[in-house]
Amino acid sequence: MGDFKYKEYTAEESKIYDEAILKIIEGFKNGLSFNEACSAVKVEDKELKGFIEDDALKVIIADMHYAKGISLPEVADALKVSIETTNKASLEMLEDVEIATIEGLKQIKHDKPTGNA
Repeated sequence: MGDFKYKEYTAEESKIYDEAILKIIEGFKNGLSFNEACSAVKVEDKELKGFIEDDALKVIIADMHYAKGISLPEVADALKVSIETTNKASLEMLEDVEIATIEGLKQIKHDKPTGNA
C-alpha cells in the first residue's frame, strides 16, 4: 500500500478544510484549471493545504470518473493535470477505500461473532 499520511483535524481545521474543498470544486466547475482553483484558495498551514488539494483532486476524480464514467485521460485533460497525477490520485483513492473497508470489517467482527459456531 502507499505511503499515506492521515490527519485528525481540529474543529477549526475541519472548517477551513470543508470551505477550501468547496471553493476548489466550485472554481473548477466555473472553468478554472485544477491548479488555478487550488491557487485561488488561501490556507496558511502548508500541510493542511496539501491535504486539501489532494482530497479535492480525489473528490473531482471520483465524481467525473467513477460516478460519471469519464475516462481518466479525459479527466486529466479537463483538470489540466498530467495523467500520472490523475492515475496516482485514483490509485490512492482506491487504497483509501480498501483501508476503510478493512477497518470497517474489523469493527463488525469485534461486534458480532462470525464463522462456523
